[in-house]
Amino acid sequence: MRIPQEILDQVRDDPLAGAIAACEFVESSLEPDSAWQPDDEELLFEIYGLISTLHDAKRIEYIASEPDINAAFPHSCGYLSRFMNDVKEQLESNHRSLTKKRKFEQLKKHFSLTINDAFGYEFTDGDLKRIQQLLNELREMISANTELDADHKQRLLKRLEEMQREMHKKISDLGRFYSFVGEAGVMLGKLGKDAKPLVDRMRELAGIAWNAQARAEELPSGSDLPMLGNDSQPPAIE
Repeated sequence: MRIPQEILDQVRDDPLAGAIAACEFVESSLEPDSAWQPDDEELLFEIYGLISTLHDAKRIEYIASEPDINAAFPHSCGYLSRFMNDVKEQLESNHRSLTKKRKFEQLKKHFSLTINDAFGYEFTDGDLKRIQQLLNELREMISANTELDADHKQRLLKRLEEMQREMHKKISDLGRFYSFVGEAGVMLGKLGKDAKPLVDRMRELAGIAWNAQARAEELPSGSDLPMLGNDSQPPAIE
C-alpha cells in the first residue's frame, strides 16, 4: 500500500476531505508527460479501490462511469486516471459546497448567540399578556371617544398599532412605553377627569416598562418609576 497512513486516518475521520487528499497524493506521485509504468497502474488501482469502497459505503458521492479494469496495460492506466480525475473534480465541488454550508451554519450560530446575548429589556409572559390587553382596551376607548379630534385619534391609534406590531418578549428600546406618560398629560389637559380610564392604562403600560428596565439595570426590587411616583390617581387638574 502506497497511500500514506495519515491520509487513510483522514479518510476515516473526514471521508470527503480524505478522499480528495488521497487523489492529490496519487496525482503528485505520477510523473507527468511520461510513459505509464507498472507501479503507476498499481497506485491507480489502489486509489480506485479506496474511492469505490467509500462510495459503496455511502461515505462519498459522485457520478462517474466505472473504468475498464480488465483493459490491458498501459490502457488501464488511462482509464483509471480519467476516472480518478473525474471523481476528484466532483469531490472538490462537493467539499466547497459543504465548507460554505458549514461556514454559514457557524455564522448563524454566532449571530444567534450575539443577538440573544445582546442587552435588552425582557418582559415576562404575564407582562406581554397584560400589555396586549391594555393596548386593545386603549384602542377601543380611543376609537369610541367623541371629544378627541380626528387627527389626534388617528395619531394615537397608529402609535398603538405600531407598538403592538413590534411587541416582543425582549426589546431594545422602551421609548414607545414612556411616550405614553407625556400623552397622559395631554389627555388630562384636553379631557380633564374624563381622561382617567385612558390615563390609568397609559400609566400602567409605563409601569410595566419601568419594571422591565429595573430588572435589566439590576435596580432594587420594588423601585418606582420616578416620573410617576406612587400616586394611584392622576394628578389633580387645576
